[in-house]
Amino acid sequence: MRTQISVGGIGCSLIDYLYQDVSFDTPEYRRYASRSPGDGGLITGGLVFAEDLSRWSNARLPAIIAELTNSATPSSRNLGGPAVVALVHAAQLSAIPVHFYGHRGDDETGSLVADILARTPLHWEHYTAIPGETPSTIALSDPRWNGGMGERTFINTLGVAGHVTPAEIHPAFFEHTVTLFGGTALLPALHQELHQPLEQARAHGAITVVNTVFDFHNESRDPRGPWPIGDSSRSYGAIDLLIMDSAEARRLSGCADTVAAARFFRKQQVGGVIITGGTDPVVVSAGGDRFYEMEAQKFPVSQLVQEELRQGSRHRGDTTGCGDTFVGGVLTGLVEQLSAGETRLDLSDPVAWGIASGGMTCFYLGGTVIEEEPGEKRQEVQRYYEAYRKQR
Repeated sequence: MRTQISVGGIGCSLIDYLYQDVSFDTPEYRRYASRSPGDGGLITGGLVFAEDLSRWSNARLPAIIAELTNSATPSSRNLGGPAVVALVHAAQLSAIPVHFYGHRGDDETGSLVADILARTPLHWEHYTAIPGETPSTIALSDPRWNGGMGERTFINTLGVAGHVTPAEIHPAFFEHTVTLFGGTALLPALHQELHQPLEQARAHGAITVVNTVFDFHNESRDPRGPWPIGDSSRSYGAIDLLIMDSAEARRLSGCADTVAAARFFRKQQVGGVIITGGTDPVVVSAGGDRFYEMEAQKFPVSQLVQEELRQGSRHRGDTTGCGDTFVGGVLTGLVEQLSAGETRLDLSDPVAWGIASGGMTCFYLGGTVIEEEPGEKRQEVQRYYEAYRKQR
């Protein structure tokens, strides 16, 4: 029987090599842009694997990056990944223990990951180094895209993440109150069998949270059919909370719009559904035995963040990591209700923490922000959270 509330997460962890101020409206970018779904070309706002891009374009990755950025050196190197960034953020905002499970390579990039994690409150004793290459992602950022709100394009190198399977998950993972499966499409062997650890976590009484990432493997395999999540017929029934962006929601559900997608997932017995859309409202639907009923409600983005971006009153970063810290904010809201003794949860408050967290990240480069003093990130996010509660 659990005596302490805690969060355990597994999934994508990598180093983001960020190239800032790239233009997506140039002949060079269009040369490498996808012509048809899953062909291997760059996907604005989405992800492609480095080996597929090189094969499709008949060019080596360093040459492609040099042509697109006019630079051999990234603007910054930061800890990225839908799982670890969300967990670091939740650990910085919450007083409860947050743990990360998985593998990194035994290379220089893996050492950089360890150096960064050592400066955070995240517990990562089960994030082990094994022989091989640490996953990495090149993030190309165009701050002028989407009417000045910015957008990114990702090129991923799988490395050792390609070998993680359900059998390698440490047993301690299943003892946490909340379990996060983050961006597992970037761990293909795990993703293919994701129904197994989801069902195991649910059997142990955990609240299961899944946040998705662009699934290039399944997109290239079938650019028209819905993406699977393990055995989807089993996975969906074992997911308490599913968090996606609008493009991922449409591809996973096969539905044309986010409200229809939210209803689809609820019919598949997913407990709660959150669909983000950049500057568009967040769509939320919930019910079942974990959450109070909420029928496809829309939550607007933070007015305070939008005002500060327009006014230039704060240093502007980029949108890299906004979705990941959104998830970390949602986790924070969940565990605060659990810590208060709530047995049935209201998703509106976690969504407010998520919107505040994702908005705050717009003022930084990358999603992982290292605190100088414990609690300073909580204070910063709380300002946006309180403003958002008044806005609502």
